[in-house]
Amino acid sequence: MRVTDENFIKHLKKKREEALQYVIDEYMGIVKAIIYNALKSYNDPQIIEECISDTFLGAYENAKQFRGDKEDFRRWICTIAKFKAISQQRRLSKTPYFYELNETGEAAISAEEEYLIKTTTEELLIMMKQLEQLDRDIFTMKYFLNMKNEEIAIHCGLTKAAIDNRLYRGKKRLQQIRLGGSMT
Repeated sequence: MRVTDENFIKHLKKKREEALQYVIDEYMGIVKAIIYNALKSYNDPQIIEECISDTFLGAYENAKQFRGDKEDFRRWICTIAKFKAISQQRRLSKTPYFYELNETGEAAISAEEEYLIKTTTEELLIMMKQLEQLDRDIFTMKYFLNMKNEEIAIHCGLTKAAIDNRLYRGKKRLQQIRLGGSMT
């Protein structure tokens, strides 16, 4: 059955990905505006994109709790976007940024920080081996090459929504791997 303006809420509650795609296409503009306005001071497009992705995924995961019509849905997803942005602001405000400058004036990383970054990266690479090759490529382009989702979509020959979905499912899978202890 085709997802339309009249039935997308019903299909979203049934966890059909076509409905998620419809919601992304329909509400991307308003969600992006809300999150951009809340997080633009951090000047990090990656944080904004992740927050947008988290908003749609939050709507997808909690769709069964939604009650109302299309206009109510618009308010509901805008509220989710607003709270995701606020949550991200709180998280970012608690993250201390301390940089030591070396003799040339460049930010220096301590040995401890360098070790943590290296360890975390190695753990992530090990966990990523359990993903499909395409998902690994997408994660590499997104988080190691800092490419935007649109660029990745063009490179992979997929839609941006497909990239958003794969990033979401991949993050969820990595979280399951990490929590489930299937990583050795």
